[in-house]
Amino acid sequence: MYCLIAVLKVESNTLLIMVQKFYPIIRTIFILIVAFTVGFSNNGYAQIINHLRYVDPFIGTTTSNVLTKWGSFGGTYPGAVAPSGAIQLTPETRLSDAKGYDYVDSAIYYFSCFDHSSGYPEGSSGRLFVMPVNSGKFKTGEYKRYFSHADEVARPGYYKVVLNDDHTIIETTASTRTGLFRFTFSPHIVPRIFIGDAGEITMKSGKVLHGSNANTVINFSEEYLKKEQVSNGWIFTFAVSDAKSKVIVFKLSKSSVGIESAQKNIDQEIGNLDFNEVYKRTRDDWEQKLSVVDITDSNQTNKTIFYTALYHSLLIPWVISDVDGRYRGYDGIVHQKSGAYQYGKFSPWDTFRSLNPLLSLLFPDKEKDIILSMLDIYKQTGRLPVGPMTGNHVVPIIVDSYLKGINGFDATLAHTAMKKSIVASPFTHSDKSIYKQDGYVSDLYAESVTCTVEYAYDDWALSQFSKYIVDNKDDYKTLLNEGYNYRNLFNAQTLFLLPRNKDKFKLDPGNSGYKEGDKWVYSYFVPQNVKDLVNLMGGNDQFAFRLDSALSNNLILFDNEPVFQIPYLFNQAGRPSLTQKWSRKIMLTRYSAEPGGIPGNDDLGSMSSWYVFSALGIYPVCPGRPFYAISSPLFQSATLHLANGKRFVINCVNSSLENSFIQSLTVNGKPEKQVTISHSAILKGGTMNFRMGKYAGNWAVGADPLELSETKKDPGFRFLSCAASKEKVEPDEQFVVHFSLINKGSIGTKIVKLYANGKQYAYKNCLVFPGQLKEDSITCRLYPVGKTILKIDGLPPIIMEVKRSEKMEEQTFRVTRLVAEPMVRQYSTEHISYTVQNIGGYDHVFHIPLSINDSVLFTDSIEIAAGAKKDIKHTIVSYQNGLKIIKVDGLVKRYKVYNDNLSSLLLDFPAIKNTGDNIIRDYSGFENNGDIIWSGSPDVKKDSSGLLFGKDCFVEVPNSESLDVMGLTITMMGWVYPTKEEHGLVDLITKGDNHVLQVSDGRSLSFFAGGWGRGECEVALPGNWIQHWHHIAGVCTGKKLSLYIDGIPRGNTILDDTVNLSNFNSWNLGRNQEFPSERIFNGYMKLVKIFEAPLTQKEIDSIIEKEKAFINE
Repeated sequence: MYCLIAVLKVESNTLLIMVQKFYPIIRTIFILIVAFTVGFSNNGYAQIINHLRYVDPFIGTTTSNVLTKWGSFGGTYPGAVAPSGAIQLTPETRLSDAKGYDYVDSAIYYFSCFDHSSGYPEGSSGRLFVMPVNSGKFKTGEYKRYFSHADEVARPGYYKVVLNDDHTIIETTASTRTGLFRFTFSPHIVPRIFIGDAGEITMKSGKVLHGSNANTVINFSEEYLKKEQVSNGWIFTFAVSDAKSKVIVFKLSKSSVGIESAQKNIDQEIGNLDFNEVYKRTRDDWEQKLSVVDITDSNQTNKTIFYTALYHSLLIPWVISDVDGRYRGYDGIVHQKSGAYQYGKFSPWDTFRSLNPLLSLLFPDKEKDIILSMLDIYKQTGRLPVGPMTGNHVVPIIVDSYLKGINGFDATLAHTAMKKSIVASPFTHSDKSIYKQDGYVSDLYAESVTCTVEYAYDDWALSQFSKYIVDNKDDYKTLLNEGYNYRNLFNAQTLFLLPRNKDKFKLDPGNSGYKEGDKWVYSYFVPQNVKDLVNLMGGNDQFAFRLDSALSNNLILFDNEPVFQIPYLFNQAGRPSLTQKWSRKIMLTRYSAEPGGIPGNDDLGSMSSWYVFSALGIYPVCPGRPFYAISSPLFQSATLHLANGKRFVINCVNSSLENSFIQSLTVNGKPEKQVTISHSAILKGGTMNFRMGKYAGNWAVGADPLELSETKKDPGFRFLSCAASKEKVEPDEQFVVHFSLINKGSIGTKIVKLYANGKQYAYKNCLVFPGQLKEDSITCRLYPVGKTILKIDGLPPIIMEVKRSEKMEEQTFRVTRLVAEPMVRQYSTEHISYTVQNIGGYDHVFHIPLSINDSVLFTDSIEIAAGAKKDIKHTIVSYQNGLKIIKVDGLVKRYKVYNDNLSSLLLDFPAIKNTGDNIIRDYSGFENNGDIIWSGSPDVKKDSSGLLFGKDCFVEVPNSESLDVMGLTITMMGWVYPTKEEHGLVDLITKGDNHVLQVSDGRSLSFFAGGWGRGECEVALPGNWIQHWHHIAGVCTGKKLSLYIDGIPRGNTILDDTVNLSNFNSWNLGRNQEFPSERIFNGYMKLVKIFEAPLTQKEIDSIIEKEKAFINE
């Protein structure tokens, strides 16, 4: 809620409205702002005009309000920054877990001044610390001061907070390369200011400080009286004022070139300007940037979300060149900028989908300088920047920009740089050679599906540059063919892109094979050829139905970059109303004008730029094609003021939140029934007029935007024949229906449906290549006695006779499924269910016993029609502890009743050594035995002292319900003996990348449960970590993670929420299923245990005490 707290008359006919920020539990937003002008005073309030009043920097500063899977923290910061500014002055309120600023906190540790990767999980944390101090007891990381959000203001280019204890006021503003602090101390308060993380500090004078970290320079407004060294920095004391408030101003900058350049940045960007004048200039700069889009609409909340999203889209990449144009390159040499500015902080995986296309459309000069900066990195290192993620997505960034008219760079150089990055070896990514060789990345490599589809997309993007820009036909042909490599992972049985090794697919991969996603997310990442994907997935109707269902049931959550294009894919399946439905629903339900208003990590402005595009009703569904998909605009009118001086206006008649469906569209007065608009059409200026309605209309239904895909045709299936292998069968007797079909169109999957007496009975997914005659079959069983008519559409019916013989067994039922909760606490309820099918030819009543530990507990009398199935459910109260064995008609299920944490054992490997059968025995009672996985020589296998883990050996535990289906808690523990120091990540005990104990760079042990995106607990390793036995334990109590080393509690992390810990990756020792050839542990392990319950320190101590005797055996 915005609360009007002051209305002051400052000049004639001028009102100052001071707006303070406050969010109650019910986050209702009332915007009460009136445009005003004002002469500046020390409170820092300035003229707020049209666009700036809709920017709320607090949006995204805490955990998302909505469900997310791949990172829940928005990662933005409220502090002062200029557009693309290298300096960001912002408070930090937490130093662990998601470090930085979190709106739920009420105390500030310090302000940080640069290196804030806005939108990353810790994007509000940075370097160079500054904080006023009012206590003699100071220790960095412990000292903090409290504040109230009612005393906090954040605007573009300005931040202010009043501290609770002595009412010290901290204000910040910034320019492109510099920042200013203004501290206001009350009378009699001694001004003491901490400066930390500056490296080695030297004082050039009483007013000028030099820091070795990042060549930092700070200019004080007056000389300090004394300085005292504290942990990680110094406290500077200034003269006190007894009569009035004391104001101290800090001016600061940094430079990759040197100290002198940092001072020059201050001299030229600030000079003699005071705080207010610098803020006014930055505020005007922000206003100019945001005015590129004018929105007309009565919904103030949505305008706030929109302009804040545009604001967040203009923070990164940031400027790295000094005022004289110099910067230090990746080669360590000082260079001169190539464009108006030199830019840095590239993460192409995050930004190629939406942020870079937004800059290309609205800020092409910045996009050109970004590309020039990327090409400079190539000239300095021989490689284009890759960033921390998968793929080589600088390629589509360059291609997309050039095809949209941003060509102020050397095309030949760009082509050479892109080819060297993704065509020529040696490759940046170790799996790229396998991809080139086999046409896909094997599941022996981490994130294999993600890498395959992203490499294929990058190859396709470069093919477009080869064709349209440099006219290299050979490269075009080769790269275009590689752009189809996603097909090599398509599994027709499941209609998913799945991890694969040779001819074997992982049908239930969990998250294995995917980067921040799963089979649902990455099976839809083929932006270069969606029509082909639609054909592979069964055609328009099947594609749209399944995708709509996946979104409706949260199988796909809009929470991360890989899903950005998904709402727009319906357009290419002839169902534009579903694109309109989902793009509008995502905007209205997953974004909000609140601190938790971004649905996941903003990732350098990527989530924000998606919103900007979608609110305008256009989206760059495939960077590398200069077209935008059309969907539902959110506002009554939006005017784009383009860099070429043209205006493009998007109007909506009958616009409202409820009217999300397009009824008609005209472009420049002409009816438009296509679902795309070209970039060139927008640049020419003009008007799009939408007519909206509450219900789905007929606009563009069935439209086929061929300009967005390489594939131009549908499959052309025609059935030729079908026949059954038998004419007469007994009930439940297996037979086969053979069929043949031919495809006269593009490659595609035909979902062959077999009907029995008019009802769909079975189906078979058949992948058929162009011109192929496909012969296949469906395996069947029939049950009701009598005649059954089988039919495949378009073919004559098959008459089958089902007849029961005298030789059939009397028991004519089959139990097909038995389910029970693996772990039940004593006196709690156990839920047991099974499915029974009548496999005889007639309706029948069956009497089926269910026993536990060989004692019949129930006898179910069940009447079932012939061939039908019924689910039977029971609940029982578990009184006695111990292992229980349920039996129903030959099916067996184990579960355990426990009365304390120590008896909640799911997995127990006392001895981890090879006894000759390559099996590690599990003594938990569940018989979850582990398999020793070898890849080395026989000599390695004969180590009698225990199993030596390393590149040749690890342990994998096959999936089981007792290990996969869990609750909210877990304890993971074991003894480890590392044999050598490792660099990077080393996985010890893992269940995919969901539940993990791992070592980082030989310095720290970390633990997370429920996925790394929730947060982790990380602690320092003991000094004797190498070549000593140590007991490690990670405990998740639901909302808290705890780490123990040798029984000593080393750290805790409080999480934002609980999550169910069920996961279908395999438990690994010494490895991680999601990173099969990486993160390798070298050493020994013993006494590894997994508990469902969260063990206490006392319980962990009791285990260690009992196990110590076994460690030295």
